[in-house]
Amino acid sequence: MLRRLYCILVILVNCKAMAQQSVHYTQYSFNNLGYNPAFIGTTKCTEFKAGTRLQWMGFRGAPTSSFASLQHTLKPKHSKGTGKHGIGLYVEQDEVHITTRTYVKLGYAYHKKLSSKYTGAVGVFAGIQQYVVSFATSPLDPDPVLASASVSELMYPDIMPGILLYNKSTYYSFSINQLYFKDLPVGKSTQINQYYIGWGNTTPFGNWDWFKSFLLKADIMGPPALDLNMQWDYKNTIGFGLGYRVGEAANARIKLRILEGLAIGYAFDFPLNKIYGNYTHEFMLSFSRCSAGGIGDGGGAKNIPCPAYN
Repeated sequence: MLRRLYCILVILVNCKAMAQQSVHYTQYSFNNLGYNPAFIGTTKCTEFKAGTRLQWMGFRGAPTSSFASLQHTLKPKHSKGTGKHGIGLYVEQDEVHITTRTYVKLGYAYHKKLSSKYTGAVGVFAGIQQYVVSFATSPLDPDPVLASASVSELMYPDIMPGILLYNKSTYYSFSINQLYFKDLPVGKSTQINQYYIGWGNTTPFGNWDWFKSFLLKADIMGPPALDLNMQWDYKNTIGFGLGYRVGEAANARIKLRILEGLAIGYAFDFPLNKIYGNYTHEFMLSFSRCSAGGIGDGGGAKNIPCPAYN
């Protein structure tokens, strides 16, 4: 019986891996900790973020993803040349039909000035990843044996390293998701790596800032996914953005800073296929003790702090 449960679990996990290997957010620059732990410590003070992505609205069992993150920068006690440390926590849950995947990860990053223009950072997330499959809720398998064993569960370590090179207007990002190779219980199935390559740049135009960015996700199992985004921000109070996920969807975004340290974001994805009503909504918020945005969040060149300079 257990072998049968594991067989079905592996099939579901592998199918999901090829279709959507990891959670994807249109507002990836709002949730930069979601794809690179080296961003931990790029804010001036403690920051909390949370968000929800409602994908393929109108379809039963459609993906729903939620996250919450917390990061804090530890200021150096010595000279300006001393590096900075950041600590963080990232929690995420991704539900697709009868499967639920949950991450709980602790993070650390170290930042140091490398030249007069750039600061470098290395970071790592380490934690636990859990898969749960609820067979009792599935209308696809009426087998009474499976229905009586309502839940099957797998839990294993999760490691994600990342590096970051940045200044007050530009960043270059690289990270590896799911570095820990986990052999699943049936056959030769293995949790695969996924690679994230990102770039962003902010150009000021008077009271406006133009933020351009891309995020490339690639693995050995399928074609890469490339997001191209741009956003216009007015005095770090309101921002409008447009984007294109190559071959998949177009998106529109808005970001508002409604209080000194509170910002909210919304994104709408319009699919470029023939499935009517396959829309996606995404909501995010951030709260910090100071109003300036962090590296890579489109907060504006004048408001992006560089930890090595503080």
